[in-house]
Amino acid sequence: MRNTDTTSTSGTNLFALGQDRLNWLQARQQVLAGNIANADTPDYKPKDVSPFEAALGQFDITPVATQPGHFGVSASDTSVREVDSESSLDGNQVSLDQQMEQVADVNDQQHLAVNIYGKYMSMFQTVLGK
Repeated sequence: MRNTDTTSTSGTNLFALGQDRLNWLQARQQVLAGNIANADTPDYKPKDVSPFEAALGQFDITPVATQPGHFGVSASDTSVREVDSESSLDGNQVSLDQQMEQVADVNDQQHLAVNIYGKYMSMFQTVLGK
């Protein structure tokens, strides 16, 4: 993640936020691919990246719980960490089904981020009369 000032007097820089989100998704995709590649490695423990919400701390965004059951956003570092799960006989803890589900989720999130970026660019072009 970049450590640059992404806010200005007019509000949140959505381009920087989108770029940070895509960078985070790319890093997560690489970690998940490593988990899948090591699915047969004895004593391998799957890894995942820290939640993206930690990157939102640099923006002037305050999550609001609109319903009593909503959870708050926790800020944590964006490092890679091991994930605990059940072990197979050889000590490997990678569940291919779970990893493939997470890969599909990351893919969906990447498509969403690109679509939002495209809509945002479209708004700029409309305002500029192009």
